[in-house]
Amino acid sequence: MNIKRKILPLLLTVAAAALAIVAFFFVRKSDNFTALRGGQDLNVILVTLDTCRADRLGCYGFSQAETPAIDGFAARGVKFENCIAQTPLTLPSHTSLLSGTLPFYHGVRDNGGFIVPPELVTMAEVFKDNGYATSAFVGAYVLDSKWGLAQGFDYYHDKFDLGKFEKISLDSVQRPANEVVDEATKWLEAHKAGKFFTWVHLYDPHTPYQPPEPYKTKYTKNPYVGEIAFADSQLARLWSWLEAAGLADTSILVFAGDHGESLGEHRESTHGFFVYQEAIHVPLIFVTPFSRLRGVSPTAVVSLIDVMPTVLEMIGLTRPPEVQGRSLVPLFFHPGRRGSRFAYAETYYPRYHFGWSELRSLQDGRHKLIIAPDPELYDLAADAAEANNLAPAAGPALTGLQAEASRFIEAFGRNALELDVRKIDEETRERLAALGYIGSFTDSARLEGRRLENPRDKIGVFNELSRARELGMGGRPEEAIPIIRDIIAADPEIGDAYFTLGNIHFKQRQFDKAIPYFEKALERKPDDTFCVINIANAYLNLGRPDEGVNFVIEYIKKGFVDSQLFYLLGQLYYAQNKYDEALKQYDECVSRNPESAASHNAMAAIYLIKDDLPGAERHLEAALGINPRLTNLNYNRADLLEKQGRLETAADAYKLELEVNPRHFRASYNLSRVCRALGREAEEEKYLRLTSELNPAFPLSYFYLARLHLNRGRDFEEAIRLVHRGLDLKPEAKELPFGYFLLADLYNRIGDSARAADYARKGQALVHRD
Repeated sequence: MNIKRKILPLLLTVAAAALAIVAFFFVRKSDNFTALRGGQDLNVILVTLDTCRADRLGCYGFSQAETPAIDGFAARGVKFENCIAQTPLTLPSHTSLLSGTLPFYHGVRDNGGFIVPPELVTMAEVFKDNGYATSAFVGAYVLDSKWGLAQGFDYYHDKFDLGKFEKISLDSVQRPANEVVDEATKWLEAHKAGKFFTWVHLYDPHTPYQPPEPYKTKYTKNPYVGEIAFADSQLARLWSWLEAAGLADTSILVFAGDHGESLGEHRESTHGFFVYQEAIHVPLIFVTPFSRLRGVSPTAVVSLIDVMPTVLEMIGLTRPPEVQGRSLVPLFFHPGRRGSRFAYAETYYPRYHFGWSELRSLQDGRHKLIIAPDPELYDLAADAAEANNLAPAAGPALTGLQAEASRFIEAFGRNALELDVRKIDEETRERLAALGYIGSFTDSARLEGRRLENPRDKIGVFNELSRARELGMGGRPEEAIPIIRDIIAADPEIGDAYFTLGNIHFKQRQFDKAIPYFEKALERKPDDTFCVINIANAYLNLGRPDEGVNFVIEYIKKGFVDSQLFYLLGQLYYAQNKYDEALKQYDECVSRNPESAASHNAMAAIYLIKDDLPGAERHLEAALGINPRLTNLNYNRADLLEKQGRLETAADAYKLELEVNPRHFRASYNLSRVCRALGREAEEEKYLRLTSELNPAFPLSYFYLARLHLNRGRDFEEAIRLVHRGLDLKPEAKELPFGYFLLADLYNRIGDSARAADYARKGQALVHRD
């Protein structure tokens, strides 16, 4: 009996140990995606919702928005409660997410003016190298392929039309979520049989907050949330499509915000200026086909740079050595694990645009340090609103955290990529400058050795300048200009203030007033080509192109050599019909930037004028090889094809131009002319009507519409009205006889012989005079 009593506990102990060993090996076997995948290739769909703060979603505790699709992702997947974006700006944040590296490593610190370095290995490149079809569908121009994120994608849907904008900021050119999802599902339908990596970017929550109905009415008092609700409805469409296509069971879906939105907290209305939680705390959810990984909510602090290594481990692909994020897969299976994790965030927007200090932050699961001229320290557990700055009384604790932050930045900044100083293509910079894009960055050399202002103390100035910019570019300069002058009086080093004043005067066609302000902005950022472009174009609009040429030449002599400047000189000479001089400048641009499709296209246009068709064809082919969707490229190609007598191909080229630039009325008009030559009357009418819509002040479209009525032998009164409308627009002298002879014929058809004779005499007089 005593023996039994001794043996029983021993047996129980052995059994427990055996169960523990079995459990240990069972857990180890299933706590990885190799076992879960079972040899199956999984697709990956990355969805980023721009400007989405986590605490405005139902699954993150917000009750005033309907987000059933995103909430469904959380219920089906792994939702990270505390994910931090590395910067509250779209392009640099997506660069971090798609490369797994921090901003001070990849070097992209702001929207515009920065291009993703080609040597940076992106998630798309890893998938492409491993046999996946890759695609991206972006909702905003700030992520246009020209900024460099398209590397690794087989198909990158951007195609933004700048022609319809009278003014521009990078965040104003966007498309709604329904259009993005439409394009994505089209591509997915064509590629669903193979393995793929797809990125879908929705921009709707970004300003301006203009949700469509019924969300506009439902969220009248909170349109930002209305935009999120609308985007959610489109994500529901995407998920339903995936389920119907059988892809939900063979795909991983990753949902993330790129940054948040302040909504007035800490006096910031939008984002980009501060690094408080409302601007950097974002949702992050991984949806998998595996039932074990449903409804999981790790609470550890994580970062967007962790997405890439996590996805690659889930799929079984090797992560590039420069990736700085950490895989989150262990937290999928052990969500309560905390670990030693830091999340870094920064904004250089105050420094680049205002000459004030940048802001950097480092946080763990509880404390957050903001590195600023006056440091800030918050206990996020006790003070989620970051209202009580503990730094003044923190003493050694603050010093310790600052040292930790320094070590973190130094360690992860080693072997950082050199800043890519290549610029966006010349044609794009010309168009952005003409539309008032704020591209000026304050010259860092002017800031050396100075104690920079704390952005927290300057938020009022920032808000006032933002308001003035909107007033000025929105057609209310009389309200905007006094505000900006007061800002400059208080702080004369704000380059954006001068640039904005220049833009306002330029928009008002007060070019003589615009030039001095652009010059002052240029003093604060000597290598800002946007200022140079605007000054040169102001001289051109004043009818003083020679002064524009002299200004650019003198600027080059100061040592600022940029291919854009030679393209600009070419444009100035071209405007004066000095074609040989223009050719020299375009050629110099190409010698400095062999990828300048814009210069090749401009040279082709000159050769077309000179009737040198082989020369035109040579440069058009070069431009097509670089950028087949360049504005005016297919227009010039169509012109060449017309001159070669290849009308069918010319018509196709004009249609391509209208696809690239839907507001190109010259392409539409020329296409109507080609259709007329081909005997396609219905198409001719279609494109003539389109021309009159695109440019109601273009007389020839009315003349030829009237001619169609005449040839059909009906609607003569309407035809007469059309011709008179064209004549009222004061066409060129060479076009007047056509209009008069049309009226002579039309009045004759309705029996008004006196008027017919009168207009016939007018036409004959002009013909004989010529």
